[in-house]
Amino acid sequence: MKFSMLLSIVPSIALSIVLLASLAGCSKPDSQAKLTDYQQRLTRVLELDELTVKVEPVPVLPRPSKLRQPLPDIRLDLRDAWASRECGLDQLIGERNSGLGRVFQPSMQLNYELRLLARLQQCQQQDISPELQQQVANWLAEKQQSVTVALNNMLLADDTLSQQWQGSKQQLIATESTGFVESSSALNNLLGLTELVNQQQWQQAAEVDIEQSLASLYQHDFPGKLQHSLRYSAAWFSQLNPQLLAIAPESLCPRGQNTGQLGILTTVFRKFFIGEVQAHLAELRRYQNDLWPLIAQLYRDTPLYPALQQRYQQPAEQLQQQLMLHVQWWQQLNKACPVGLTPG
Repeated sequence: MKFSMLLSIVPSIALSIVLLASLAGCSKPDSQAKLTDYQQRLTRVLELDELTVKVEPVPVLPRPSKLRQPLPDIRLDLRDAWASRECGLDQLIGERNSGLGRVFQPSMQLNYELRLLARLQQCQQQDISPELQQQVANWLAEKQQSVTVALNNMLLADDTLSQQWQGSKQQLIATESTGFVESSSALNNLLGLTELVNQQQWQQAAEVDIEQSLASLYQHDFPGKLQHSLRYSAAWFSQLNPQLLAIAPESLCPRGQNTGQLGILTTVFRKFFIGEVQAHLAELRRYQNDLWPLIAQLYRDTPLYPALQQRYQQPAEQLQQQLMLHVQWWQQLNKACPVGLTPG
């Protein structure tokens, strides 16, 4: 009985293994997979050396705790208690003095500061005594000076943002833009928040959902994956191109003769380079052209800006330069040999 039960289980296990293998085989290719497939086809037809891509390391970003600056607090004595009640500040002050308030994350601290500024601004517009008007004006001036520190703390020390700029262990999936729109929207929201802070629009700034923007970035990890894809692709081309450029196109068609090798190269060019690799690189360029200006504007006046240039702008420029060199080799082949890569 036990033996027969075992036999009935074995086919189920075998089926599970087959299904797992099928699912693994259907995994969608990322930037590295697309380039590797193309590289292997070039390597076979041109007898190139196997390539081990080494991505040039970039300096590690400072730890968020090293970048976070202390934020000045408003201190109220007992004589100010009636003023806080008059302006409706009791709840906000209690929130800040609570156990949770003492360990606010940078994003929550910024939101608190903005809500406090908005409440002080509203208080100024109420019919209050001249003495209280002066006290509120003093508090407002102090907080307006320190809110920039809170904003910088969020940009420089928030865990989710730090994770994005360190880069992801994964690369972007070809032909799949999941997370692009959400990440672009999140960065736009954060950029809009900085503009509201600069304009001292405290009511509107306090209504911006910072946590939702950070949640979108965390969920999709799109800027981190984009950084990895850009840096890997740039390194891949810079290490493959020297081998390809060392081959004189004329050597592939002695006396202008067409060969089977040229026929294979034509297929590799049209189907795998143009159809897959270049199509995916166009996606990366579109993502970079949309996201990098937002990141740059957010961080231009911060200590992280040079490091972010190294992670986004520089590899994107290097990738474009190396891609041009790569395409030029194919253009020379098309001119020297009867391959007909392009019409006419």
